[in-house]
Amino acid sequence: MKKKKTRNKFERKIELQLKRKKVRFSYETEKIPYVIAGHYIPDFIIVGETGKIYVETKGYLRPEHKRKMIAVKKLNPNLDIRIVFYANKAKDIKWATKAGFRYAVGSIPTEWFQELCISTKTNITSARPHPTPEPSSISL
Repeated sequence: MKKKKTRNKFERKIELQLKRKKVRFSYETEKIPYVIAGHYIPDFIIVGETGKIYVETKGYLRPEHKRKMIAVKKLNPNLDIRIVFYANKAKDIKWATKAGFRYAVGSIPTEWFQELCISTKTNITSARPHPTPEPSSISL
């Protein structure tokens, strides 16, 4: 196996110190899982006769948002969380598809309302907030 190169001068300095001391060591060879607890507050919750759809709207999809969305999905696999992107960016679409999120671009598709048995001709009002369950451990 090829030896991995250090990422910066300081890591290189410590690597050389360990070598001079003839200490047995490895560099970035293990992955240790960790958990960051938090709460996800969906942008919109659409409530219909057949259930709920949690809608997240995204203009710019930052890496930390991707991690959060995946963690929420893993912790709550029965929630129907969908994303509406502001623009049709191939990178975001690819990520959503790979992560298993249903998505739309620009607006909520009529089909989503139909799935919940909501007539798009009726007045759609805001859903009242509901209690959020406490997060449990999840590997990111």
